[in-house]
Amino acid sequence: MNLELLKTITVLYVEDELALQEEVCQNLSPFVKEIFRANDGEEGLKFYIQNRDKIDLIITDILMPHLGGIEMVDHIREIDSEVPVIYSTAFSDSEYMKKTIEQSVTGYITKPIDVELLLKAIEKASIKIENDKLKTSLQEINQGLEQKIEEKTKELRLQNEKLYYQLHTDRLTSLKNRNSLLRDLKKIENPILLVIDIDSFKSINDLYGEHIGNLVLEAVSKLLKNFVKNIDCELYRIGADQFALMKETELDLRKCEETLKSVMKAINSEPLNIVDYDIVIKVNVTIGVSHERKNTLETADMALKKAKMNRLPYMIYSDECSMDAEYKNDVKWTKIIENAITLKNVTVYYQPVVNLDEKIVKYEALMRIIDGDEVYSPILFLDIAKKVKFYPQLTKIVIQKAFEKARETLISININLSIEDVVNLEIIQFIQDELSDKEIAHLITFELLESESIIDYEKVIAFIESVKKLGCKIAIDDFGSGYSNFAYLLKFKPDYIKIDGSLVKNIHIDKNSYLITKTINDFAHSLGMKTVAEFVHCEAVLKLLQAMEVDEYQGFYFSEPLEHI
Repeated sequence: MNLELLKTITVLYVEDELALQEEVCQNLSPFVKEIFRANDGEEGLKFYIQNRDKIDLIITDILMPHLGGIEMVDHIREIDSEVPVIYSTAFSDSEYMKKTIEQSVTGYITKPIDVELLLKAIEKASIKIENDKLKTSLQEINQGLEQKIEEKTKELRLQNEKLYYQLHTDRLTSLKNRNSLLRDLKKIENPILLVIDIDSFKSINDLYGEHIGNLVLEAVSKLLKNFVKNIDCELYRIGADQFALMKETELDLRKCEETLKSVMKAINSEPLNIVDYDIVIKVNVTIGVSHERKNTLETADMALKKAKMNRLPYMIYSDECSMDAEYKNDVKWTKIIENAITLKNVTVYYQPVVNLDEKIVKYEALMRIIDGDEVYSPILFLDIAKKVKFYPQLTKIVIQKAFEKARETLISININLSIEDVVNLEIIQFIQDELSDKEIAHLITFELLESESIIDYEKVIAFIESVKKLGCKIAIDDFGSGYSNFAYLLKFKPDYIKIDGSLVKNIHIDKNSYLITKTINDFAHSLGMKTVAEFVHCEAVLKLLQAMEVDEYQGFYFSEPLEHI
């Protein structure tokens, strides 16, 4: 007998013979968890209704006053068809038996009650009770799992919808993004795509900061949203400073050009008023258009690039916009650069830098590559060298050759470095290794290009401090180009400021160039920095610079870059 199982059972015992009730309860109590008593069927039914969650098994007499056992169980079955019932009776009448069978009774015990037989009947019932509990528990677990699965499915669906929205929506403007455009282009047969590029947007960011730049983008998107209300087309933001309009229709050149002019008028005609900051910004756009069924976005980009190159407000794609010629040019220069590196045809020319007395005090090292009888300047190949990953090799060759020249001649040499160079660990290590045993650091000045975008100031400052510790000097090159940042001077603490040639060359004919050049010179001197004027091409320019007391000068007026010094 499974006594542990019996100890989990709670019994409702209904018996009108109180002496028998007492005797049975005393005999059963040691074996079951708890026994509740009722003196007749009416009392037993009432107790069960109030305490059904506590009762696992009913033992009941059949014949009792007020309400008999069979009638009581009939009422109980209306609210609980599963609770086990054991009848105890002194009768074995077939009619009673028939009625109880219909009630799905668990067992019968005849009076006088044999406790051992009663315990066996209870054990049999307890197995069913345990199975029912297990079944109920499993059902609850299944229901819980089903609910959790449903909740998780709903959560995943909402997350997927959110991710899909984020994947296809621009966060700043809430417009459809580039992913949406690429998706939508696959669905249509005859697209007309306008790619709208904000001219010189980087300059706006540099001058006013990223926050104002974002406000400009929001303002432009608002203008375009209002514009597309009157035409049946989709609007997208597809890049940092690019928007797109897309419509499915056959190309009507006249209507297309009218739309282009309307877009430009909507954006270009009135300056944007950034109210909260009391800033008014004039924005212009350039537009590339494609009606190609394949590579629609790529061909619109080609048309945009061609329009910018030719300083046109817009261009509609045709075969003339194809990038094939540019790709061929890239391939040509890639081969020239690769051959120059392999054949050691990367060389260095040197342009003199003179002082106030027009005496040469140093030279600037300038990269050249030789191909046959031709000597090429970096302006022709440097961008391609960066694109095809040859740029670091070229930089190291120039640095090495310039260091060797300084060691041989004991003449001061200036070497150009881009911001890309000074954050490149390979280049930094190369410079440190090359300087460590040559004892020429005091002859070397590194010129950093002011016009390049600087993102990681800490790395640039770390480079400057490391080479200064070795004895090198630092110059900020091309200062005054674009939107100059005077904060560079305070952060980098250079030894020299090289004033950009685009300003210097016109100071004798342009008052603004003269004033800007003088302001840069005076400001640099106030910070204890020396100045160098680039692009000195005539005596008139030189005299004005000398009057300003610029410290050093460089340009074709003194000498072109020299192959040997």
